[in-house]
Amino acid sequence: MTVFYSEEQIRIVENGIAAIASVLESSDSKSKQSLLLCLDRYLDPYFGDTLPYKGEIFKLLHMLIIRENSLAVKSDSGDLLTMYGTIPLTILENKLDKVETALLDQVGHAIVIS
Repeated sequence: MTVFYSEEQIRIVENGIAAIASVLESSDSKSKQSLLLCLDRYLDPYFGDTLPYKGEIFKLLHMLIIRENSLAVKSDSGDLLTMYGTIPLTILENKLDKVETALLDQVGHAIVIS
């Protein structure tokens, strides 16, 4: 499946954490993946975008990994945490039993670097 984002996802990110949470807590995996790809742009320091609610975004990413989601959504969340995470990964550390085996290396790496 090809994932892309558009002006719609940009508006969601720029409308704040409640709008982001609404998508990430939905059951639509494709929408989640599109938003996660868009978030990469906002979390990557290279682009210079600063969101005042980055900490809350990272908490949502933690929750995506330990809740019922597709492996692709969980992996994309783990990638964002590994590359850009700025908060301690205590949520994941305390819930490692909820992390799928396929993601343990990725999550373990994220925990080590945080």
